[in-house]
Parts: sequence; structure tokens; C-alpha cells
Amino acid sequence: MNNLPVGAPARIVGYQVHNSFTERLRELGLTVGTMITVTRKAPFNGPIELRYGRSHLVLRAEETDMISVECM
Repeated sequence: MNNLPVGAPARIVGYQVHNSFTERLRELGLTVGTMITVTRKAPFNGPIELRYGRSHLVLRAEETDMISVECM
């Protein structure tokens, strides 16, 4: 997901790891099939802001590496 440009839509297709953190992401609504958009990226591999539905979520770059997406 770190390679997605700002504004590019993508769909979640799965998770690289299954742990309590990724379970929490699923509880927050980031399930397989959810459409997301990267709205902001901090420089130097910093945090990434995602929009999905009416929600926004900021994740560390290493956390977004756990999410597998396909570009739309």
C-alpha cells in the first residue's frame, strides 16, 4: 500500500499477517473488499492517512505493509 499515490482508489484483498492489530483493523471496518483512498502521506516513510466510507484512519507505514490491496 505504500506505493499507492495520493488520491488513488484501491480495494483491500487481504492481510499479510493475522494478529491482534489486523483484527482491530477489521473491527474498524477495513475488511476484505473495502474501498480505500490514500488521502495524505508524510515524507520519509511517515504515516499514511486512509479514507474509507466516511472514516479516516492514520497508520504507520509498517502497519500499512500488512494490508494487501489492488489498485482500481
